[in-house]
Amino acid sequence: MRTTIAAAASVVFTAGLACAEPVSDYLTIERLATVENMGRMSVNSVTGEVAFGTTGPGAGSSQQIRVMQPDGTVSAFGAAVPDPDAVAWDIDGIFGPAGSVLVGSNQGLYSVSPTGNTNRFALTGPDLNNPEDIVLGSDGALYFADYGLSRIQRLSMHGSYSTLAVTSNSATRVVIDDNGRVSGLDASGSLTSATLSQTQGANLTELAFGNGTLEWERGAYAIDSDLGALIRLYNDGSSLVLATGLFDGVDQSAPGWSDAHIGFAPTGEMYLGVPATGAVYSLVPAPGAVVIAGLGGLLALPRRR
Repeated sequence: MRTTIAAAASVVFTAGLACAEPVSDYLTIERLATVENMGRMSVNSVTGEVAFGTTGPGAGSSQQIRVMQPDGTVSAFGAAVPDPDAVAWDIDGIFGPAGSVLVGSNQGLYSVSPTGNTNRFALTGPDLNNPEDIVLGSDGALYFADYGLSRIQRLSMHGSYSTLAVTSNSATRVVIDDNGRVSGLDASGSLTSATLSQTQGANLTELAFGNGTLEWERGAYAIDSDLGALIRLYNDGSSLVLATGLFDGVDQSAPGWSDAHIGFAPTGEMYLGVPATGAVYSLVPAPGAVVIAGLGGLLALPRRR
């Protein structure tokens, strides 16, 4: 069933905040929108809508989440939630009504229904402090990177918690591959994974798995903040650079300057959000790029490093 968020207040954000624009010889990149105070990003795998958390002006402030339609229209949505950094779509209605947006907050976990109603379904405590990233697994459990606990946590649909990994620094990202294997990142850029190896010299600030649409493989994609680049990760620790220039012109003294968010639309686009500029991009393989699925990605790309 296709469930679409009903926008309560439509606001199109168009003003750019900086001059950074990614470039690539292998991908076609289009700027779709600008979302100010951008928190985490989550793509609805059915409708293609994109939900955004909200950061600032303070950790205790209450803010609305935003939802972007495939045409780039961005709407503030639902009641304000305290510190709504992390978001995830609840397509099947496990923790809220079907089609809700789940929100991670320093006050707990919330669901915002398609009609805008907000409900807190989990309180903070010894197993839940400040989720920086949340994702629903195919098993119906909610997985989250808890910044305050420095842990990768799992919340079952029945309300029980378990710890999957303890990170060396504050946990910032969590992802799940097609086989249900969990990987995470921490604030130092370190990777915690049973299947992926840390790319030597890389400082990772984002991690995502492709959904297999168009020419994207179901492999791992990441942001290397040292290169200012979107990269494709391989299990042996090597990588390929897909696009660069993500943070050109960004004030590198600002907190979170190297954050970026990756998601995949059901129609095949990769969405890339850069909070420092507010820019949201659509990326697709450029015309003429040849891909052998599962055998190393774009033939035109340079060697892995």
